[in-house]
Amino acid sequence: MTAGTAGVAGVRASVVSHQLAHVGVLVRLGLRRERILAPITVVLFVLINVSTAQAISGMYETPQQRLSLQAGPGANPAFRFLLGELTHVEPTAALVSWRAGLFLIAALGVCAAMMTVRQTRKEEELGRTELVRAAAVGPLAPAAAAAAVATLFVGIVSVAMAVILLPLGADAGDAVAVFAQYASTGLAAIGVALVAAQIATTSHIANLTASSVVLLGYLLRGAADTTDDWAWLRWTNPIGWAEQIDPFGNNDLLPAVLSVAVFVGGTAIAGRVAVHRDLGAGLIAQRRGPAASSRLPRVESLAVRLSRSLLLAWAAGIFVYALIIGFMQPSVADLAQGNEQFDQVMRAALGDATLSTLFGMTMLGFLAVAASAWGVNLAERLRAEESAGRAEVVLTTPTARGRYYLTYTVIGAVGGVTLVIVAAAGMVLGSGIAGGGWSRAATNAAQTGAVQVPAMLVVVAIALALYAIRPSLAHVGWVVVVGALLLGPLSGMFDLPQWAADLSPFTHTPLVPVDPMRATPIVVLIGVAALFVTTGWAIFRRRQIG
Repeated sequence: MTAGTAGVAGVRASVVSHQLAHVGVLVRLGLRRERILAPITVVLFVLINVSTAQAISGMYETPQQRLSLQAGPGANPAFRFLLGELTHVEPTAALVSWRAGLFLIAALGVCAAMMTVRQTRKEEELGRTELVRAAAVGPLAPAAAAAAVATLFVGIVSVAMAVILLPLGADAGDAVAVFAQYASTGLAAIGVALVAAQIATTSHIANLTASSVVLLGYLLRGAADTTDDWAWLRWTNPIGWAEQIDPFGNNDLLPAVLSVAVFVGGTAIAGRVAVHRDLGAGLIAQRRGPAASSRLPRVESLAVRLSRSLLLAWAAGIFVYALIIGFMQPSVADLAQGNEQFDQVMRAALGDATLSTLFGMTMLGFLAVAASAWGVNLAERLRAEESAGRAEVVLTTPTARGRYYLTYTVIGAVGGVTLVIVAAAGMVLGSGIAGGGWSRAATNAAQTGAVQVPAMLVVVAIALALYAIRPSLAHVGWVVVVGALLLGPLSGMFDLPQWAADLSPFTHTPLVPVDPMRATPIVVLIGVAALFVTTGWAIFRRRQIG
């Protein structure tokens, strides 16, 4: 009996070993592929948290200032939705954790999900997984390697986020709780992404599915923090579970177990599906188009057809987020109630403008940066078309290279403008529904959105120019977007010199309607965008394709 049991165990171990054969080689390969993007992402997380700590330490030094923060922004529904409840104001690390915590936790979840999809479904979509599997590699090895690489990334970021808080007054228990918030949410996102990568037939659908799950959790958690009757929503998603850990308070690690369970369950489901499905197959597939079409006689029609689903996905995400922001906008004015010093400072800075108007301007600026990121996504789509050989096929027709590049440049510009319009419309609709009025909100949103367009066009032009120089540089566009955000709308958090802030095109956007309109920066920004378009066009016409 004992020998039989040992034999069965040995067979099972042999099967598992076969299914995970050479996973270590794939882990090293995955680390090599992430050697640039992952370190940059880690550095960005650290910089954001360090800058937040620096700002908080300088602004809220006394107990009275901390209590005013808790009674003002901490009690405001808009800030509770974005950042969560401010229940602890001592030590400084608690304020830093509140200010950046849940937002960065959700951002880490999205990054981990995208890395997992990039290491699994993206590799399969490009045909690399089939080549790897042709060797002595187990069927579970690619997914296991991707999970290992993403878990290492999540672990490094989580340790960094916790360690930063130690000099700010956090004790060991608090640091462990913060680590658990980041790590457990990242692991849950990896589990969801592993399943999404197995059931989706394209990396785009897998990324959209996994990221939507993470962001939906962030929105549900925000609704729970805003309305007491919806507090139960915190228990429906990993972001809410992370909040329930309650660093600097209960330091309860049990909710993190739920996220770890999602990771384990997702890994098990993904492994079972991976063993039984064919390479390239999936449950969620793109709708197949007709075998032939008379409606695509020109490259312009083809480019629009290939790009419209991507643009619609961006538009849907930005509209939902803008709608929520607009819904919160009327309540932002409550910040100044009962705080005369805060009211005087804001009036000196804004003049006759309201705090609600400033909030709308700021958030629409963030959404304009998001709209510019669409250009990076489009550049990556162009890189995929070229890597798959489809761009070369198009260029074998009577289609000039310059025309091909300019067509996608126009699509990038029109798509970016469309996204800014969608963002402004969503904020106006949300503000109107919440009782903030319609005409004033529409006028302010139209003016603020219009002046953001030139800066957005600069980022889109840079992203497409990077692709024109070299397809692999398309990914660098994300660094440009993040830099434009950190040096532009978020530059005040870093106390940077003016020359550094001036590197972001969004720094030069006129502060309409608070300040009068200035035509000079608008003209200069449009000229800079045209310069990058011309440079990209000239280089693309001459470089080798494929």
